[in-house]
Amino acid sequence: MRNLLVLLLIVGAAWYWKKGHGKNDISFDKSGNPTVVLFTAPQCGEHCQISVRFLRERGVPFEEKQVVLEDDNDSNTKLWKKYSSGQLPVTLIGNEKIMGNSKWDMIAALGQNFGDQYFTQTERTYFKKHFKADGKPKVALYGTDWCPSCAQLRTDFKDNQIDFVDIDVEKSGEFNQMTRVMEIPGYPATWYGYTRVHGTSIGDVKRAMSP
Repeated sequence: MRNLLVLLLIVGAAWYWKKGHGKNDISFDKSGNPTVVLFTAPQCGEHCQISVRFLRERGVPFEEKQVVLEDDNDSNTKLWKKYSSGQLPVTLIGNEKIMGNSKWDMIAALGQNFGDQYFTQTERTYFKKHFKADGKPKVALYGTDWCPSCAQLRTDFKDNQIDFVDIDVEKSGEFNQMTRVMEIPGYPATWYGYTRVHGTSIGDVKRAMSP
């Protein structure tokens, strides 16, 4: 009976966490709207400043909490330890947590919480293609007609009945701008809504699509 009770508590806690409750309880305002909290430390140097500049340049309101690494009793340090695994910077955007300063992880989190409010006009134009008319995300494949990996991914999408938009970068008439803004060093480059897919396989795309 005791083991059953423990199991139920674990399942209940997992469901509660999955639903997003109690994750980042400091990155919401009193009305329940998402906010942005950035943990930094002087020792983090340029690594942290990249995140600071990213948010400032986009006009994102955020609260910076400086961690005192030498003081375990410091309130910011306690919060940082609660929400991180010892890494800096850490950015909380609503229920999203970004460890490090990945631009694309930050963009995805901003998009999921604020839409395209903090995107550039050009980013808004491109990301608009990543969504259906009803606002639901879909897969966007940036590739070419000569790229074998692109061809394989297109086939995999069709075989798996995955709806996607096929963007030929080299025929778009915006090659230089598109590759610069979306940071496309090679093909294929794939997104699911606001989320950039890490990897080029159908498995990588499915993982990005998982809730």
